[in-house]
Amino acid sequence: MHKQSSFRLFTLLLVTILCVNSVTFAQQRWSAGPRLGVNFSKFTGTGNDTRYIPGAVIGGFLMYSDIRHFGASMDVLFSQKGAKQPGTNTFTQRINYLDIPLAFRYFLTTSGNFRPNIFVGPSFGFKLNAQAKNPNMAVSDNSQVFANSDIGLLAGFQLNWRAGNRQRFLIDTRYTYGMTDIYIGPNSANIDTHNSVFTVTVGYGFGIGRNY
Repeated sequence: MHKQSSFRLFTLLLVTILCVNSVTFAQQRWSAGPRLGVNFSKFTGTGNDTRYIPGAVIGGFLMYSDIRHFGASMDVLFSQKGAKQPGTNTFTQRINYLDIPLAFRYFLTTSGNFRPNIFVGPSFGFKLNAQAKNPNMAVSDNSQVFANSDIGLLAGFQLNWRAGNRQRFLIDTRYTYGMTDIYIGPNSANIDTHNSVFTVTVGYGFGIGRNY
């Protein structure tokens, strides 16, 4: 009798542990969805004294997270960057990119409704076009004086909430520094030009595949 009671108690305890673990660790590993927001960008480097200007960011993302702390994501974004010259003769430069940032993420929680994370990684930018606006508001295409690509390094922080069944709402803030000297026009030997970009986006993720 004592052995039967002990066996039943052990069985009940085992089932309880398995149920708790299944609730604790079950999560959606893959998710994808839209992302949109704003860039605040300027140029840095020798010979550059510019101010930040806003620009649009819109695209989508694919994200993976394991059942513990680690994950990764890839975005495909239309991203407006550029800068504004200070002074009375304001000159504004706009460069539009197709950006593909890759982020390696560390989630501060292993599961639950709130999963904030920090991330770092490379960003690959491909120039679409460039336009300059002079003080008289005349716009001219000057794509030829900027490099076709830009490789950057990014770091940031994301707030990540459960928003529904296999859905999550994201707020992402990041800083990206362009490692490429992007200006290749006249007098480029004396000018060192790099993108410096703060980005804030919101996103909405939908689960892909099965839960784990």
